[in-house]
Amino acid sequence: MKDEHHHKSRFHDRAHAQEYDRKAAQSEIRGQLVAKLVAALELTGRERVLDLATGTGRVARPVAERLEGGKIVGMDEALAMLRVAEEQKEKEPIPGFVPAAGKAEAFPFRSGVFDRAFTVFALHHFGNAPLTAQEALRVLKPGGRFVVLDPVVWMDLDALDTRVRERVNEILRSGHGEHYHYYTTPEIRELLIAAGFRNVGSELASLPVDQEGMDGIPTGRHWLDVAEQLQSDPADLRRRFEERHFRYEKHGDKVRVRGNFYFALVSGEK
Repeated sequence: MKDEHHHKSRFHDRAHAQEYDRKAAQSEIRGQLVAKLVAALELTGRERVLDLATGTGRVARPVAERLEGGKIVGMDEALAMLRVAEEQKEKEPIPGFVPAAGKAEAFPFRSGVFDRAFTVFALHHFGNAPLTAQEALRVLKPGGRFVVLDPVVWMDLDALDTRVRERVNEILRSGHGEHYHYYTTPEIRELLIAAGFRNVGSELASLPVDQEGMDGIPTGRHWLDVAEQLQSDPADLRRRFEERHFRYEKHGDKVRVRGNFYFALVSGEK
C-alpha cells in the first residue's frame, strides 16, 4: 500500500504535473495516437464531451478544436494536474474546456448529460475499472459513445503469452500499487461489453520503436522497469517478452530500445 500511495501522490505534486505536461507536449507517438482517438469519437461539433482523467488537458485540446459550440469537461482526481491545466489554458485557451475534480469510481455528474466520453492512458490506473465503465455508461446520453485509449500487453495466444502477461502485471503492481494493471485489447472489449455498451469495436495500434531512451513512449519508463526485472526470469519467458514487445541494451547510462509498443483503441455506444 505504501508504493501505491507514493505512486498516486505524484499526481498531486505540482512539479510532477508540470514535468508530465512537458513530456506529453513533446511526444510524437502521443500525437499519432490522439489523432486516432479524435477520429473514433466521431464528433459533429456541438457535443458535450467528458475527458475522464484529463491530466493537464493535453488531449482535451485537440478534441476541443473539433467542437463548434460544444463543451469539454476535463475530470481528474489529481488537483495538481487540474491546476497545471488551468495554467496552460490561461496561456493558450482551450475552447469550451471546463476542469472538474472527481473520482473515476463516482463521477460528479447527473446521468445522461454527455454525448461523448473518453479516457486516454489512464485505464491501467483505475482501481475499479468495471465501475468506471459503468459510470461512463451512466453519464452518457442514449446513443452516446465512450472511447478508451490505453497501452496494452500482447493478447494470450498460448500458455507462454499468459505467463508473460501475468508476470508483467506482477512487476507493475509491485512498483506502482495493487490496482495498476495493463490489459489486453480483448479484456478492454469485454470490460465495455460487461458494463452494457453496444457495438463495441477495437483497434490495436502497433508502434515500432528503435531509439535511445524511453522519451516520447507513453508509460515507457514502466515498460523498461518490466524488461529490466525480467532479466532474472526464466529464459523462455524473457525471450517471449522480447519477441512480443521489445529488447533493450544498456551502455553506461544510455539505453537503446528496439521493438513494438501496443495501444488499444476501444469504443462502445450506449
